[in-house]
Amino acid sequence: MPTILDLKFALKEVTAYFGLFILIIGIIGGILNIIIFTTLKTFRETTCAFYLTFASIVGMGQLLTALFVRILSDGFSIDPRPMLWFCKTYFFASNWCLSVWLTSMCLATIDQVLSMSKYRHLSNLRLAQRFILIACIFWFIHSLFTFIYWDTSSSACAVFNPIYSIYFSHFTLPVLYGCLPLSILIIFSVLAFYKARTLASQNVNVVRLSRDRQLTAMLLVYIGYIVIAIIPFTSFYIYILNIYTTDPFVLVSNGLIFTITILIEYSMYSVAFYIYCCASERFRKQLVHVLGNIFFGRWQHWINRRNNNQVLPIITIDVCPTNYKPISIP
Repeated sequence: MPTILDLKFALKEVTAYFGLFILIIGIIGGILNIIIFTTLKTFRETTCAFYLTFASIVGMGQLLTALFVRILSDGFSIDPRPMLWFCKTYFFASNWCLSVWLTSMCLATIDQVLSMSKYRHLSNLRLAQRFILIACIFWFIHSLFTFIYWDTSSSACAVFNPIYSIYFSHFTLPVLYGCLPLSILIIFSVLAFYKARTLASQNVNVVRLSRDRQLTAMLLVYIGYIVIAIIPFTSFYIYILNIYTTDPFVLVSNGLIFTITILIEYSMYSVAFYIYCCASERFRKQLVHVLGNIFFGRWQHWINRRNNNQVLPIITIDVCPTNYKPISIP
């Protein structure tokens, strides 16, 4: 039977190695997602791709704030959160990023349903930009309460206001970050799948049909992973919310399980690019096109232009040197 020290060591190792792995692949995948979605015209003109691009940006922000600090504190015993300004800023930024990311994914799923229905006119970039702006402002105001009420005491960063503590622990975490987005994602994913199946039998432009099918396949597989990633953390959080124990072994065991479930949830920010590659052969070809043709072509063009702009050195040949002496032939 493992001891408390064994469990603490396992928690530290899991956070350090698994957390760093999630962070590295997440940053790489997020950058590649942004490059592909912003380079190709077929994505730049698509509302769903706009939501996915913004989600990639915010997801990288969440990895660099929430996950990175967790790796430092739990994996390497370097916790900057006891500092008051860092405590407030950290929880404000992580809550804002999580809220906006979940909203972006919900909007992407809803938009994919609208784009394949008679309400297609509601799926346009101008509305999408307004929705994202409203979401950013709304969640900024909502996260201000996090900035206000999170505080430090005895080297601990926590909420000490009893009313906000109940709101955050019993509503924000299990409902706003758990059950509510899960319900929206599941319902509209099923609707999007049904719409994609019926769209093929309608008289639809071939280009639009191919694009909608690609985005639907990519989005639905990714939503499936998001649901799988959120359910363990939300379920276990609701479980520990309703139990009370002072047994040190149980507390450490719950801490290890909590860490594993939250790292699995963090992985949903990291795997988007890799899921898109697995779910869509066309996306893989677009990746090769962007990296191989566009960027390599630009790099080669820059090299050629740089070489052409170089000033060749002027070599002068002294055809009649001053120290020349004629050689007499005997």
